[in-house]
Amino acid sequence: MKHIFLIHSHITCEVALAIIRREHIALEDVVFLLDRQFETQVSGINMVPLDLPDEYFLIYKNPLRGWRYLRRIRKFIDNLSAGDFVCYFPHTYSEFANLAVAHPRCKGYSLMEEGLWSYFSVVGMNEVVPPAILGWKQRLLSQVLYMGRFKDRYFCRNDYLYAYATSDQAFPGFARKVVLEDTFPMAGNAGCEQSCLARKVIVLDSVVETRVVGEADFLAGFDRLLDTMAERLRGGEAIYIKRHPYQYVKRGFSDRLIEHIRQKFPAHEVREFGGDVSMEQMALSGDVEFYLNVSSVSIYASRLGAKVYSYARTIGAQSPEFMGRLERLPQVFRDSVEFI
Repeated sequence: MKHIFLIHSHITCEVALAIIRREHIALEDVVFLLDRQFETQVSGINMVPLDLPDEYFLIYKNPLRGWRYLRRIRKFIDNLSAGDFVCYFPHTYSEFANLAVAHPRCKGYSLMEEGLWSYFSVVGMNEVVPPAILGWKQRLLSQVLYMGRFKDRYFCRNDYLYAYATSDQAFPGFARKVVLEDTFPMAGNAGCEQSCLARKVIVLDSVVETRVVGEADFLAGFDRLLDTMAERLRGGEAIYIKRHPYQYVKRGFSDRLIEHIRQKFPAHEVREFGGDVSMEQMALSGDVEFYLNVSSVSIYASRLGAKVYSYARTIGAQSPEFMGRLERLPQVFRDSVEFI
């Protein structure tokens, strides 16, 4: 039986490897679906890019293209495993996850921790990402045109086998929770040797790209961070940047932001880490300071002993809506950072 993991970040990769170790899954039975152009140097595992088109919006507008979309996903899943399989998903909100679970050879799926989302209760998740409930016309069309394959989507469906977590704080109120041990082994990963030399690392996020915060409001808060860093930087000290995984797909704003940092600190070298460098593994190296807005890196880095500073409230000072979202985040985030 194949074990198919959806991997889009370093934390999902580490959690997947911890599941494999705990359940004694043979590597030849593992498939990593790499989403958002994620990169990893893990060896011995079949890696498959998840590069399917996002054409869900067409299924009720153009049945011909909708069937092509459905068949393409079905063929993709068929090619992953010739026999039965189980899946491991960070969440089940995507159409791909729901279609994979509905595949006749899928024998079940489990949830796996992916970061801050995994520390919300089901009620909290549904408030931030409301379920996509089909209207009566969509439900009828799904039955008539697609034999009921397209259904309501929930961030976390409740028919999972297990919910794998790195801490008992994760998946609050979820049944069948399995807390993993040794999620971050000291072995490290590719790129860690050079990254372990870093002291000040700015971890970017995708709040502008996903339209959570306007660009002007973000930059006003971000400049407050740079003013703070200017007071802390030593002569000739380098600044390290790590993009959010989504920013490898949509690079425009992060490119401009990195250039803005270079202009702000002409006397300091600004270096960018590649997508294969894990912030969690870097935190194991010791004397590293992370500067971020809102990121799950804070949870794991602080747990591993690193210093983590957040400039989220300086952005919230510009955007009351964002400040409201910040206050609704799980307490584990506020406990993991020192606000600038």
